[in-house]
Amino acid sequence: MHHYGKEDHMAKGNIFTTLDAVLTGQKIHNAIKQSGYSIRELQEMLGLSCPQPIYRWIKGRTLPSIDNLYMLSRILGVPMENLLVPGNQGRDSR
Repeated sequence: MHHYGKEDHMAKGNIFTTLDAVLTGQKIHNAIKQSGYSIRELQEMLGLSCPQPIYRWIKGRTLPSIDNLYMLSRILGVPMENLLVPGNQGRDSR
């Protein structure tokens, strides 16, 4: 894995951005559907007391914590980065 330095980012004109919660939620939802797990099963595996946080992630209302994102990626067999959508991608570039 290549680690980029300040010069690499400046030269490429990269602008750091936040995550797009709605598109990230759609990616998470698709990964859950493909996995075959139910929301309740994921709730139990993630140690959540209720399923509402997962529904909030799917609807793009909130993003999972780093811990939950890590566990979700391991359970679903999808790298964490593949579940996330930067804010400058998606809707504007369609």
